[in-house]
Parts: sequence; C-alpha cells; structure tokens
Amino acid sequence: MLIATGLAILSSLLFFYIKASLSIGTGNVVNVNQKIEINFLYVLIPVLVAPIIEEFIFRKILPLGLEVLLERINRTTAIIIANGIFAAVHFDWFFFPYFVNGCLYAWSYEKTKDLKVPMLAHISYNAFVFLASSFLVN
Repeated sequence: MLIATGLAILSSLLFFYIKASLSIGTGNVVNVNQKIEINFLYVLIPVLVAPIIEEFIFRKILPLGLEVLLERINRTTAIIIANGIFAAVHFDWFFFPYFVNGCLYAWSYEKTKDLKVPMLAHISYNAFVFLASSFLVN
C-alpha cells in the first residue's frame, strides 16, 4: 500500500506542478473548494466516502464484469478499460492523472488482493489533493 500511495502522491505532485505552472485547476478541485465553505460534508465525501465507493466499483466490480461480459478479454485489458472509465467519470479535461492513479490503485489491488489497500491509497491521495489545493488556493 505504501508504494501505491507514494506513487499516487508523487504523480499528483507532478500533475499539480504542471497545473499550477499553467494556472489551471481541475474542475473537481475547484468545485470542492467552493463548496467547502458551505458544508463540511463536502470535505468528507470526496476525501473518504468517494474513494471507498470508487475502489469497490472500479477495482472489484467493473473489471470482473468486463471479463465476464466480454469473455475474450483478459484481466489486464479489463483493468485498462475500467481505469479509462474511472478517469472519464471524473469529468475533467486532465484525464491522464486520473488514469495513472487508477492504474496504481489497480496494481496495488492486483498485488495484494485486498481492496482496503487501494481504498487507503485513494483516500490518502484525495486528502493530499484536498489539503494541497486548500493551501494553494487560500
């Protein structure tokens, strides 16, 4: 888990630096930062609840469902397709960082076969992004 979390945070630092140097923010981060002033649940949901639900769907249910439905694809192809969908559902033009992090979470799940590992990595990543964006924006 430590490797996946570390790699996810390193990739986020790289993409955060790129976004900051280009003076752009992701729609997700900007939206959350605006809503934080309204309600604390806007912190809890993206940092804790969403990663748990997303990891269950995108690491467990979707790859298995793709393997069963499409029958001819292997686990790796199912994981790549699931991560493409994971990145796309974040509705952000900065697709690549979400895809990379999704692959890191999938790798950690495949290595450990324990869904708690990518969940904790994802929660750590979202908490890091939330804190970093709060300090950079405020």
